[in-house]
Amino acid sequence: MAPTLKVNFAGVSMPNPFMLSSAPPTTNVEMVARCFEAGWGGAVLKTLAYTLSQAQNVNPRITAVKSADGEIVGFTNFELGSPKHIEKWAKDTRWLKERFPEHGVWVSLLHTEGLVEEQWREVTRMFDEAGADGFELNFSCSHGMAESGGGATVGGSEEAIKMVTTWVREETKKPVMTKLPAIVQDIPGKARAAEAAGADAIATINTLNSLPGIDIHTFVPYPSVDGRSAFQGLSGAAIKPIALRTVAQIAKAVNIPVSGIGGIYNWRDAVEFILAGASSLQVCSAVMHHGYRIINDMTAGLLNYMEEMGFETINDFCGKALPNIFRHNDLSRAYKLYSQPDAEKCVGCGRCVAVCADSAYSAIHLDENRKAVVDKEKCDGCGLCTQVCPVSCMTMEHR
Repeated sequence: MAPTLKVNFAGVSMPNPFMLSSAPPTTNVEMVARCFEAGWGGAVLKTLAYTLSQAQNVNPRITAVKSADGEIVGFTNFELGSPKHIEKWAKDTRWLKERFPEHGVWVSLLHTEGLVEEQWREVTRMFDEAGADGFELNFSCSHGMAESGGGATVGGSEEAIKMVTTWVREETKKPVMTKLPAIVQDIPGKARAAEAAGADAIATINTLNSLPGIDIHTFVPYPSVDGRSAFQGLSGAAIKPIALRTVAQIAKAVNIPVSGIGGIYNWRDAVEFILAGASSLQVCSAVMHHGYRIINDMTAGLLNYMEEMGFETINDFCGKALPNIFRHNDLSRAYKLYSQPDAEKCVGCGRCVAVCADSAYSAIHLDENRKAVVDKEKCDGCGLCTQVCPVSCMTMEHR
């Protein structure tokens, strides 16, 4: 049987597991419609603000984080919830479901001042009636919302997670997904608290609280808002390792599905998140970098991988990496390796020599032909040289 990307995530059927996360790419209904037309399986609408005074954005509010080579590895932002009235979003949600019945439309709740029970219940009822497929509870925004008692402030408290999840759960039979932050104590415990309160799924992660850089002449961090700045949420490829860790931890801890978020830029990233336990995938920064069109490469690449591996559905390989993740104390100390260079590939740049001398065991030198040579007895098998070699000429061999 040919592989299929169709998924049923927490009771919501979608043509593929790729969703836009609640972020700038889902700012308005026209954008969400275009993303569906481009091939995305679902979308989480921009987090709703109960009153528009709570969603007054500043200019500018997005900064690219770049490597030393100038490559964009992430973005920071301090954008708030949607600046559109919730009544307008309810109308737009109804229109989206009428026009795109096969796609998943999730509503992100809720930007409020503090935790006002009736506001959460009221908005849940409104969007349940509007036909939303499900609700994502934003317990993880690292800026703005957290300052007013919402976002990551809720996600750091099991008691608050249970309380707010219960409010929403009591107002709808639609799927409820809690979006949890990465940097909290006992993230598995937070996920179990959401599950116990009736959550149907967990989404993770959100942006990480950060500061992208500082102007060394004006002393104002980027971006400058009339000479001031603030801490911001970091997203993109830079946070992928943290996101994978969090997805795996939660997938091991609960019996409800996980939606993986954080640094998904291509089909390989998608495969890794699925292997870590995510059965749906949310994307933001890659779209901010390249546009909606990236979905074509993502779906094609994922289908090709599934065909190559003999998988028919996403569930066939969801979580397959989890049995291979152990405590550090359970890893073998008897498994010994050493580095072995390939002289034909080596270009004599000397990078391995420098890093081994200054960060490892001084086990590498260049011979008279400027080819890397490893002293097997000195080599500790750390693997650093294999990671910095620009031509991948270093491999690890068994002793």
